[in-house]
Amino acid sequence: MTFLRHSLLRLSLVAVVAGQHLGPAAFLWPPDRIWSAAADHTAPCGSVARVGARTEFPLRNARISLAAQNEAWDARLAVSYLAEPKSDADFSNLIDASILRDVDPGHTCLAVADADPIVRAGDNATLQIRYSFDYDSPFQEFFYACADIVYVRPERFRRPSLSCFKATVVETDDYDDDLPWPDGLTAPANDISDYGGLSGGAVAGIVVAAVAMAMLLVVAALLLYRRRRQRSRKLRQQNSVRAVKWDQQADSQAPVAPGNVKLRDLS
Repeated sequence: MTFLRHSLLRLSLVAVVAGQHLGPAAFLWPPDRIWSAAADHTAPCGSVARVGARTEFPLRNARISLAAQNEAWDARLAVSYLAEPKSDADFSNLIDASILRDVDPGHTCLAVADADPIVRAGDNATLQIRYSFDYDSPFQEFFYACADIVYVRPERFRRPSLSCFKATVVETDDYDDDLPWPDGLTAPANDISDYGGLSGGAVAGIVVAAVAMAMLLVVAALLLYRRRRQRSRKLRQQNSVRAVKWDQQADSQAPVAPGNVKLRDLS
């Protein structure tokens, strides 16, 4: 029961925050630039906004939080140390690309590589996530989101209030406990206790009573949506020319013998 309440609360927080971003995927922490539907697949940042307020980010042992409202593919997490990156070429990978080959809907916490040795506290940078979303399109289109940061020494890093955890909507439960923030700045034993002066159990009960049914419906809808898309993709593959065996194709195109032609075939 405790696990269920904890999971429902976290998924409800993800749904609220992700809904504010509107894009198929986004940074939860550090916060990203304002999302724009007109520019979400325009490199390198998918936004009409320029660099704004920068979030403090540790030089070492950093974590980032991502939220995905839809399944995404071939995602890349990268960083640029330029003051105002202008293209994909200005970014270099932060993690192995295979880790984000397939991103499920929900919340993901990722450890990223330490800053380049030449980077010092006070230096600016921009994080980028690039991903593909719509496999129905005959051409692969990428979507983008960016978060602007300023590096700080690990001992001066202040842990954000948002916990870093993994809770994704997949065919089977996929749930990991909190990952620690850098240099011993661990998340509290019970994240629910961060809400007001009430005890963790009291707040959890209130929240679960309010969101349990809604979240169950959301999870069911996401699972149904994902399964339908997977079924549709399989059907397209089966109906493609490449999926037809040559002997079957030859049989279907074979001419009908003259002796087998019936009068109704000539009408």
